[in-house]
Amino acid sequence: MRHLDAWLSLTAITLVACLCSGVSPAADPDPFAGIPPLAPAPESVLVAEAAPPDSADVVAPGIDAGQLDAMQADDACMQEIRQCCCPNWTHYAIFDVLFLQRNNAIGNAPLVINSDTGVPVMTTQSLYPATATGVRLFYGQLFTDTLGWEIGYTGIYGMFGSAFVAGNSNLELPPPLGLAVNNFNDANQVRGTYWSTLNIAEANVFCYDCCQDCGPNWCGLTRCKPNCHCVDWLAGFIWAGLNETANLNAQCCTPPEPSNYTVRTATNYFGAQIGQRGRREWCRWAVEGWWKTALCGTNAYQGSGPIVGEISGLERPPLSATANGVGFIGQLNGTLIYKITQRWGLRAGYNFYWLTNAAFAPSQWDFNTATGAGTGINDNGTLFLHGANLGTEYRW
Repeated sequence: MRHLDAWLSLTAITLVACLCSGVSPAADPDPFAGIPPLAPAPESVLVAEAAPPDSADVVAPGIDAGQLDAMQADDACMQEIRQCCCPNWTHYAIFDVLFLQRNNAIGNAPLVINSDTGVPVMTTQSLYPATATGVRLFYGQLFTDTLGWEIGYTGIYGMFGSAFVAGNSNLELPPPLGLAVNNFNDANQVRGTYWSTLNIAEANVFCYDCCQDCGPNWCGLTRCKPNCHCVDWLAGFIWAGLNETANLNAQCCTPPEPSNYTVRTATNYFGAQIGQRGRREWCRWAVEGWWKTALCGTNAYQGSGPIVGEISGLERPPLSATANGVGFIGQLNGTLIYKITQRWGLRAGYNFYWLTNAAFAPSQWDFNTATGAGTGINDNGTLFLHGANLGTEYRW
């Protein structure tokens, strides 16, 4: 500005002098001689003067720029730790194949008796199912820093047992029904079968808390702190359905004349469940386990087919019965995981399932002939399953 004022003053004096002396301004020496040129303003200054202040640059009262930078750096660091360490996933999917052994109190009631010796040759324990297979599927998501949800399905199939006895027209079912139906008291062979399936569906919300261990950054897979712990508290809704069929097929005479005593049952559970799950990860390994308990209302049904003898005719028409009650479902699991990649893992573990107040099909056989026989229902059974699981998981 000093250069501009000097230039204007010098120009005015020169013009006045020229007009007074009659000398042309062009003939006068350069009026700017000896005045250094104006230095151009820095571009950054021009831009800063032209641009309005950014709201992000406004520092809150009491916080200086250094403190603000430190806070932003801390937030960025925590976000980075959250993404790479504990946990380093927000979604998960689990697929397990189950191999379970069944144990349940179906009793040891006689089903077939050798009429020559009076000794039972088949009992309900003879129909005990072998190892059953099944699947377990789960999908879950962490949708806040402390909350998540999941849905799951467990299906156990192939719970099948059978027994077979042969004789010489000397096999009979327990009296008095065995005496009333001709095929049931002079049979040459009797086959008993027992088949059941269990389906469980659940939906849970959970509150989770994750923390990480202090330790060296030695794990190349996670590229972060090696240890992560998560504890989940679950609450949700569960449904379970146990469906069973039991059949006694007796054949007598020549040619063979068969008669059947078939019973079907279904027990449905509806209720609320709670539980806890823990998981710990380090490098390529992880372990997790859970327990869940549910108190449920139950609805049990049993239905039997008609009982007909080839000679004696119709002994009993189709009958059915229902009952309501309260049951319990318990689940336990412990699993070891080997992470083959950052997202994929192989799973191997052990499981326990416990259900009460179940209607087992073999427990519904009623060999009485009095009025009302076959119209009751026994829903006091307890089912216990235990065995291994093998599968995969994907977390992202």
